[in-house]
Amino acid sequence: MSGILYGGAAGVSVRKESFGLLFYNARDTNLTFVKSGDLIDPEYLCEERHESEFYRWSIKENEMTRKILAQIINRGLILEKRISL
Repeated sequence: MSGILYGGAAGVSVRKESFGLLFYNARDTNLTFVKSGDLIDPEYLCEERHESEFYRWSIKENEMTRKILAQIINRGLILEKRISL
């Protein structure tokens, strides 16, 4: 299988809130609020998961999910690992 794996960064915890996701970074004690609605389940970020598990909605919602994941990757809150077999 090839593609991308997403998973939580070390020292970062996440939980579901009414607006979406709340990340806590223990390294710098920052809180980050991410308006994601119900698009991303925080349980999916506790361990590495294949990208196909995140894109299970309509085309529009999948694009929104992709943008949210890119945003939280850029902030160092989750990790992205490219794989190929």
